[in-house]
Amino acid sequence: MDTPAKSTSRMALISQWIRGNALDYLMIIVGTGITATGVNAFYVPNQISDGGVAGIGIILFYFAEVPLWLTLIALNLPLLWLSHRLWGGRMSLRTLVGTVLLSLWVAVLHWHPFTHNILLATVYGGVFSGLGLGLVFRAKGTTGGTDVVARFLTHVLPISMGQGMLFMDVFVIAGFGLAFNPTHAMYSMIALVISSRAIDLVQEGTDFARAFTIITQHAEELSQHIIGELGRGVTRSQGQGAYTGEAREILFVVVGRAEVSRLKALVYRIDPEAFVVVGNVHEVVGEGFQRPPLEE
Repeated sequence: MDTPAKSTSRMALISQWIRGNALDYLMIIVGTGITATGVNAFYVPNQISDGGVAGIGIILFYFAEVPLWLTLIALNLPLLWLSHRLWGGRMSLRTLVGTVLLSLWVAVLHWHPFTHNILLATVYGGVFSGLGLGLVFRAKGTTGGTDVVARFLTHVLPISMGQGMLFMDVFVIAGFGLAFNPTHAMYSMIALVISSRAIDLVQEGTDFARAFTIITQHAEELSQHIIGELGRGVTRSQGQGAYTGEAREILFVVVGRAEVSRLKALVYRIDPEAFVVVGNVHEVVGEGFQRPPLEE
């Protein structure tokens, strides 16, 4: 018989699991639905390949009348095993959920084709597919297929998930071109590039920031003004000029796009001789920007 203490502990564990996992699984549900919409409403009616297992499924659908959802399930089973071997039970569970949900959505979402213009289908199919997969990847899941292989490539090569998928899917599209015609294969390549960029956009975010590296002789005064006028944190470090041998302080500051001009004006007001390097930042996690994800 459970004691009140045991019941309280169990409820706390359930609450912790919900906070750490519920949002991720919701993103997987929504993401797979968006991806399935791109496949059924744009790719399949216009004979455009989505690459990977879906691309193979589209070929089998037209040449052997095999339902696409059935191909997704049948061909993904070995890759689910690979996912389990590489990342263990938690990743395998999310991959299993993503694979089953994508197959289910493909089976039930019988959209009337949104367009028969192959260019529009290429663009919007790529956007829908990429946004959906981006949500799934952001939730630390996959939809099976070459997604699993692409995730492995990101661990051994300095590439993003979208680039990894593009690398793998080129080979599938080459076969697609042989099965149908080169024109549709070329449109499929465009769709994959769009999908790849959409995946990276979802994972890296749209609120691009700017990183300033400032080399100055007025580090203390400049730091105080940045903190006081912009409300941004500053990291200070010591540097030395290789040519002159003189010591210089280096400031590192990250600001939003709207603050770039204000920071430039502030720097050159304090130190007209400052050396400034500005770089693009796709995602910033921490105080003043976005909150870090919950630890699981």
